[in-house]
Amino acid sequence: MISNLSDTQNKPALRMEWLVPAAFIALVAVLVVPLPPIAMDALIAINFALSGLVLATAANMRKPLDFSVFPALVLGTTLLRLGINIASTRLILGMDASTPEAGRAVAGSVIEAFGEIAAGRNPIVGLSVFAMLVVVQFVVVTRGSVRMGEVSARFALDALPGRQMAIDADVASGAITAKEASERREVVLREADFHGAMDGAGRFVRGDAVAGIVIVLVNIVGGFLVGMIQKNWTVAESLRVFTLLAVGDGLVTQIPAFLVATASGLVAAKAASGETLGAEIPRQLGARPVTLWIVAGLLAVLAMTPLPTVPLLGASLLLAAAAWWIGRVQIAAQQLAAQTERSALSASESLEDALVIEAISIDLGLDLLMLAHEERAESGLLSLVAGVRRRLAMELGVVVPSVRIRDDPNLSTDSYVIRMRGAAVGGGVLRPRHMLVMDSKGGVPDVAGELATEPAFGLPAIWVDASSAKNLEGQGFAIADAGGVLATHLLEVLRKKAWELITLEETAKMLERLRARSPNLASMLAPPAWSLDRIRGILQELLREGVAIRDIEKIAELMVSMPATALAEQTVAVVRSVISIDVCDRLITRNSSGKRILHAVWMDEHMMISSGALVAASRSVVPEAAAAEKLLRCVAPGLRDLLRQGLPAVVVTPTHFRATVSRALRGRLGDVSVIGREEIPDGVELVLAQISHAEAVQ
Repeated sequence: MISNLSDTQNKPALRMEWLVPAAFIALVAVLVVPLPPIAMDALIAINFALSGLVLATAANMRKPLDFSVFPALVLGTTLLRLGINIASTRLILGMDASTPEAGRAVAGSVIEAFGEIAAGRNPIVGLSVFAMLVVVQFVVVTRGSVRMGEVSARFALDALPGRQMAIDADVASGAITAKEASERREVVLREADFHGAMDGAGRFVRGDAVAGIVIVLVNIVGGFLVGMIQKNWTVAESLRVFTLLAVGDGLVTQIPAFLVATASGLVAAKAASGETLGAEIPRQLGARPVTLWIVAGLLAVLAMTPLPTVPLLGASLLLAAAAWWIGRVQIAAQQLAAQTERSALSASESLEDALVIEAISIDLGLDLLMLAHEERAESGLLSLVAGVRRRLAMELGVVVPSVRIRDDPNLSTDSYVIRMRGAAVGGGVLRPRHMLVMDSKGGVPDVAGELATEPAFGLPAIWVDASSAKNLEGQGFAIADAGGVLATHLLEVLRKKAWELITLEETAKMLERLRARSPNLASMLAPPAWSLDRIRGILQELLREGVAIRDIEKIAELMVSMPATALAEQTVAVVRSVISIDVCDRLITRNSSGKRILHAVWMDEHMMISSGALVAASRSVVPEAAAAEKLLRCVAPGLRDLLRQGLPAVVVTPTHFRATVSRALRGRLGDVSVIGREEIPDGVELVLAQISHAEAVQ
């Protein structure tokens, strides 16, 4: 079945293959067999059609090998024209006409028509037109085509070894496969053969031009002798008739020859750019509209001279219009390309953004987007967030990454969510056009408005409109706008979660900053004694304990002074003991006389043993839930008393089990600081909250 189908498909091709040999045999027959005038007209029409088709194909090819049969076509068209010349010469010189008027049509109506158009009743005009056509073809087009063919053939043959070696190198490097290499070698060989054939085809074109001149002269001289001697015509009649026929015969062969010679030049001049001449020429001529403007200006200047104004000015206007139109098209194309690039980049960035998890981000409901508006840049959310980052850098020594603020359609319009590494760590509800009023004593403000809870500290508050808030100033209320409330919440969240910002990358950056100031100290913190992960663990634990790491040099000195086998807990304890002033400074208040006081809940070992918390907590490095609950019951009443007074929540314990209590209370009572007794600086009075042991152990 497949074989039959293949045979069916190949039958038209087989029938077409017989046309070319049959055509060449017919050309040989034309050289011998006399043809009637009507057959001459048909051959001349075929010659014109074939030459025009060759020129059109040459002008529209993308690369020379697209028209690899051109050298053979040059030979075929040359033989066709020579056959037409011989057949027409036989008809002209062997005419059987008794009068000059009858002799005009002996070679066919096409030759007669061309002779009438070119010569008319003036043989000199016809000869002049024919001579100019021959000169242009022979001296200009044909010679140029021949030279380009010679150079192309030489360059193709010289480049052949190098191109073959380049293909072999690509195969050796794995850039192309063996099949691709074979195809490329075939193309290289075909191009070399093609340019070699083009060099020979140029000789056909040149010889055809010379033969055309000789045949015209033979027709004129031979016809003049035939008319004078055999026909007994006058000199004028003989010259008029045979010059008309000779010029007509020359034109019907030289015009197609001119077309083929032009096609030969196009093929020789065509580079393998992959574009047709119809696409390349307008694109390259109009690539720079400024050149068209220059030529338009030149023609406009010439139009002001005594030269004809209308054609010059018209050409100038046409060029100016073309320059303007091309400029507009180029601008539109550039804008479209830029828009397409931005769209592609935006799509790519959207996909990449979906994969990137921001270190810190704030998702806003639609009504809260006004907080980050540019018109509110000085007091808006962006400025407040920048202030939070600066404050944490000054307080804790932590470089907070950029905070990304974005809208979230899934949130209610007046809600926000604070996220760290994509996880929600805080959130709340804001009224962007209102002010939040809080009582400095911690109670519910006695003002009219919407009851709310301050998100950072959980204090009762009231949302009031901006005009009412102005009337409350100076009455002992704390007042903040929506942006300030969110910024305060962000500050407190980052204070508690600052340790999560100390990644391995951030630790490496901190060591680089230390190396810039203290290179020797930084070198002592290098492996194998200190790993990056170990340093990060100590810094994270310090931040968990509320210890600032701003003085990284002092911390580094204490770290290198510790034994290599020291645990992170031991290193943290040493650091805390040395920088105790920094540890307690933010927790110390002053009384009316200026004395420094630390209000705290005291938890001694006796209380913990009595409650069973110490025994439970000592079973694990991380206290179990039951132990943590017992410790919490020991300190909760006193801490509530401190918070009611608006004081920081502080627990003071014996230093040797401070870390155990800190781990147990961490995350269960909010912002609670656990201080060892020896960490309290000299000159600070410790004021303990009044709680009963019975209350603690209940």
